[in-house]
Amino acid sequence: MDPLDPLDAQQVVIEYARTLERDVTESRHPARLDSLPYAKPVIKSAICTSAKNLAVSGQLTDELRDYLETAYTLLAEYLDGELVDLMSEYRQSAEQLAVESSSPRDKTQTAAWRTLAESSALAGEVARAVTTEAESLRSEFRSLLNTEDTKDTKGKPVC
Repeated sequence: MDPLDPLDAQQVVIEYARTLERDVTESRHPARLDSLPYAKPVIKSAICTSAKNLAVSGQLTDELRDYLETAYTLLAEYLDGELVDLMSEYRQSAEQLAVESSSPRDKTQTAAWRTLAESSALAGEVARAVTTEAESLRSEFRSLLNTEDTKDTKGKPVC
């Protein structure tokens, strides 16, 4: 698949959209990087190609632009498996402590409390890194549609 070819790019975006929809529906975010149908750079290029191709042809509606921007930005939430496991364990421990009816003192003696105490700094760093990458991707997507040169000399969108 060539993510710079509009037809191939469209297929990449469709496959990624299916994966994204499944992961969002099943609350799998952050999700495993290896669950993506293609590598992040391929998906980024495909979304870029598709967005620019749609913009050049006048078919990029506000709704479609927002969808593509969201999909592009959500690439930040695809992480290495170890980080996804850490974040999942952290979230599960927090949820477990939230529903337990025991006293605060008793809660501090649980495995869930230990998990939170031992992983909170790293989980916070992962969350900050994902947020930073998402903000960067959002800015990148917005700037790619604001460039004057949207086509190369052969008429293909430039990404």
